[in-house]
Amino acid sequence: MRFLKYILLSGIGIIAMQLHSQEFVNNLDNWGKKNAIQKTYLQLDRSAYFAGQTVWFKAYFMADFLPSAANSTLFVELLDNKSQPLIKKVLPVFGALSYGQIDLPNTLATGSYQLRAYTPLMLNFDKNYLFSRRIEVFGNNKLKPVTTPATSVTIRFYPEGGNLVAGFKNNIAFKATDQQGLPATVSGRIVDQQNKTVSSFSTQHDGMGQFAFLPATGSQYRALLDNGQTAALPEVAAEGVALIIKNAGQGKIFSINYSGSKQVPAYIVGQMQHQVLIKQALPVKPGGSVINGVLQTGALPSGVLQLTLFNKDGLPLAERLTFINNKEYLLTSTFKADTLQTGARKKNHFSIAFADSVTGNFSVAVTDADYEPATYRPGNIYSAFLLTSDIPGYVHQPAYYFSDSPNVAEDVELVMLTNGWRRFLWKDAVANQLPLPAHKDPGFISLSGRVNLAGSRKSFADKDLLVWVATDSDRRLQTIKTDAAGHFKMDSLIFFNKARILFSDIHGKKSKQLTIKLNSDSLIRSFSIPPLLLPYEPFTNISIANKMNNAWFDYTRGEGVTLDSVTVLGTRNRMRQLEDIYMSGLFTGGIDAKTIDLTREFIPNLNIFDYLQGRIAGLTIMRGGQFGDYQLYYRQGGVRRPMQLYLDEMPTDPGMIASLNPNDIALVKLFPSFVGAPGGGANGVLAVYTKRGNDLNDAMESAASVVDYEGYSILKEFYAPDYSTGAENQYTDYRLTLDWKPELFLSGKNPVLPISFYNNDRTKRFKIVAEGITSTGKLLMIERYVEPEK
Repeated sequence: MRFLKYILLSGIGIIAMQLHSQEFVNNLDNWGKKNAIQKTYLQLDRSAYFAGQTVWFKAYFMADFLPSAANSTLFVELLDNKSQPLIKKVLPVFGALSYGQIDLPNTLATGSYQLRAYTPLMLNFDKNYLFSRRIEVFGNNKLKPVTTPATSVTIRFYPEGGNLVAGFKNNIAFKATDQQGLPATVSGRIVDQQNKTVSSFSTQHDGMGQFAFLPATGSQYRALLDNGQTAALPEVAAEGVALIIKNAGQGKIFSINYSGSKQVPAYIVGQMQHQVLIKQALPVKPGGSVINGVLQTGALPSGVLQLTLFNKDGLPLAERLTFINNKEYLLTSTFKADTLQTGARKKNHFSIAFADSVTGNFSVAVTDADYEPATYRPGNIYSAFLLTSDIPGYVHQPAYYFSDSPNVAEDVELVMLTNGWRRFLWKDAVANQLPLPAHKDPGFISLSGRVNLAGSRKSFADKDLLVWVATDSDRRLQTIKTDAAGHFKMDSLIFFNKARILFSDIHGKKSKQLTIKLNSDSLIRSFSIPPLLLPYEPFTNISIANKMNNAWFDYTRGEGVTLDSVTVLGTRNRMRQLEDIYMSGLFTGGIDAKTIDLTREFIPNLNIFDYLQGRIAGLTIMRGGQFGDYQLYYRQGGVRRPMQLYLDEMPTDPGMIASLNPNDIALVKLFPSFVGAPGGGANGVLAVYTKRGNDLNDAMESAASVVDYEGYSILKEFYAPDYSTGAENQYTDYRLTLDWKPELFLSGKNPVLPISFYNNDRTKRFKIVAEGITSTGKLLMIERYVEPEK
C-alpha cells in the first residue's frame, strides 16, 4: 500500500501531542494499512437500453488512490425498484480490472432498474458505500407522460460541526427531498418559540442550502416552509463547539467557538481513506473562546477529508467533512476526430493523445447520440472514486461536482455538510478496538469437501485423488491429496459457466467408486446487504422513449419474439423437457436423432458404452488396439470412420466418456449427421450429457463422482461488423452501441489511443465516452459528442 502522508503543524509551536492521542492516530493508520478501503467503478456502454439488449461494462478498482489488485471476484447485480435481484453476474478480477455483460431479458417491462457492484472486501465497511446506479430499460409497454403533483417534502438540518451551540454564530446546512428522495426546492424562515424570525433560508443547489444565526440557551427553533410545512431544528446545547470552515485558495479557513471546561479543542485531525493526513495543534489561549486558523490543503490528494476536533484527553468534540479537489488526478489528454463520416456504414477514426509517459488501462464506448437520454452522464469515474464512494447517502448528479461550473467548490461543500462519516468510530480508534474484517477475498474459486468410499462411511483418507474440471472451452486434470479424514481443497481455480468436475481414484480398472460431499460454494453465494432503494426520477424524455420503444419492437420482430404466447413446460412430454434443460443450439432437435433418457436408470457394473451395446439400431461399439480404446461406428460399410463424440456439448474422446460413472449420465443422443461437427458430422455424432440439478442429486446417492459446479459468468465479445469487404451488407444495421472496447492497454511516452469503428445505417451524431486509470492512479474521463459542422 502506498499513501503519501502529510503532517501539518501549527506555526506557533511544534507542540508534542499527548501520548495517548498520538497512539490512537497510529491505531487508525495501522488499521487502515491492513484494511484499505476498496472501491470499484463500472463504466457502461450506455445509460438506456431496450429489453433484449446487452449491457456492456468495465470495472475499475482502486484503494489508497492507486489501482488495487486485492480483489479476485466481482459481483454485479441488476435489481428492480424493490431491490429484488433479477440478474447476478460473478466475474473474475485480474489485476485491478474486470469486464463483462448483462443480457437483458426481452420480457423486461419499461422502467428504471438498479445496478449494484461489489467485492467481498468492500463489505467489511458500511455497505451503503457500494457502487450503484440506475439504467433505463424500454420494453413492450410504452412510457406514459408523468405529471408529478405537489407533495410534501422532507427537510433535515445539519449544524456544521455536529451540534447547535448557544451563544455563538452557528452555520446550519439543510437538505430537502421529495417523496421519491430527489432534491426539492424549498424556502422559508427560522423562528423561535415566540415565532420571532431569527433567519431565513432557500435552496442553493439540488435541495441543499445553508444559513447562519445565533441560538440562545434554552430556546427552541423550527423552520416554517413557504409551502406551509414545519420542521424542528436540533436542540440547542448550552456548551460545546461551533465549527465553521470555508474555502480559501489552496487551503481551508476554520473558525472555532467553544464553551465549557471539557469542550476546549486541543488539536484537529484530518483523515482520508483511513490514513491521517493532518495533525495540527490548536493555539488555545487561557480564558479564550475563539480559535481561528488555516489548514494548508494544496498538497493533499483529492477526495473527502474528515476533520475532527479533539480535546486534550482525546475526546472528539466536533466533526466535519470537506472536499479537496486539487485536480492532481486528471490525466491530460487531447481528443481528435481524425476521420468523421456519418454516412451509412462508413469508417470513422478518432484518437486520444496523451502528453506524457502513460501506462494504464482504458475503455471506450461509441454510441448513437440521438438515443442517449441525457446530455451528460450523472456520474463518472471521477465522482465514483473521489466522492460517492466515501458518502453513505445518495448524491444527486455527482458528476456536476467535477465540472467547470463557477459554483462547484461551494456546492460540493453542501454535500459534505449534509452527510456524515460512518466507516469507523473514533472511540474504537482510541481504545484500539477497530473492527476486524468480516470478509476475506476468496482468491477466485475454491473447491473443498470430503471423499468417502461409495456405499460406506469410510473416508478416502491419505489418497491421491484425480480431479478433472471440464467446461465448454477448457479441460484441466490434476491430482490432489486427501488428508487423514478424507478432506481435500483446491484453490485459485478459474473457469466459466457450468463445469463438470469428475473425482476419481487413480488406479484405473481397480478404481473404487467415490462419494463426494462439497463444502459450501466459494463463489456463488449471497451476502447480507441492505436493500438498494435509489431515488427514481421519472423519465420524461418522450422523444427518446418513443425511439427506444420503436427499436424494441424492431428487435422483437427481427428475433421472432412473441410475448403474448407462453408455452407451459408441464404440457410437453418428458423427453422434450429434458432436451430443453440439457441441450442448446444445434444440439436441440434433429429429425433423425435418437435420444435415450438415463435420468431414472440405474446401471450396475458397466460403463456407458457397454450399456449402449445393442440398444441403438445401427450403432456398433468396438474395443481394441494397444490400450483397449473404444471406437464407435454408425451404419457404415466399407472403410469405416469413427463417430465424433461430445460430452456436455464439448468435443471429447471415448476414454473420457468411458471413465464416467454411467449413473452420472442423464441423456445420450445420436445424430446420423450433425452440421455442428467438423465435416458436417457425416460419420455420425454421439452426444452424452451428465446429470445436473435434481437429476444430479439423485445420482449422488448411488455414485456421486461427478459434480455440477457453476463457475464465473461467461464473458462475451462485443460484435462490431467489418464493412470493408461488403460481406455483411445483407443485414439492416441499427446498432445503438457502435463500438465497445473494454480493455485497451497503453504504455509509453506520448501514446495515442485509437478509436476506429464503422457507422450503422442511420446514426448522424456520435457520443464518445473514454475512461481509465494509470498505474500511478491518474484518471481519464472524456465525454464528447461528435457530429459534422453545420
